[in-house]
Amino acid sequence: MAKKDDCYCPEPSDLRVFRLGAEMGDHLSYTVPAGKVLIINAWMTGIMNSNLGYKIFRNSEVVAERSQYHWTQESVTQVFPTGIAFFAGDTFTLESYSSKPTFAYGYERDA
Repeated sequence: MAKKDDCYCPEPSDLRVFRLGAEMGDHLSYTVPAGKVLIINAWMTGIMNSNLGYKIFRNSEVVAERSQYHWTQESVTQVFPTGIAFFAGDTFTLESYSSKPTFAYGYERDA
């Protein structure tokens, strides 16, 4: 990793880009392997007349949620500019109640 000021920032070659997908209302779930860190930067889902909420869990703890949707939108995206970190052994889960596919985006790097 390259050192920038007082922060160790990952180089593109250090990363494995993530696009986790779930079909038709399935929940996304991923357990971070030993020696890795998963950073989630955003999620996107298609919606169909939905006013249901969505939650991101770290193990069983809610770390982000969104619950207000408009019926006129075809998709909803939530971005986390600084990312949400999941460490080795943590399970990332995105509850999805959509009738359309749901995706989470981020990257995994060495711890």
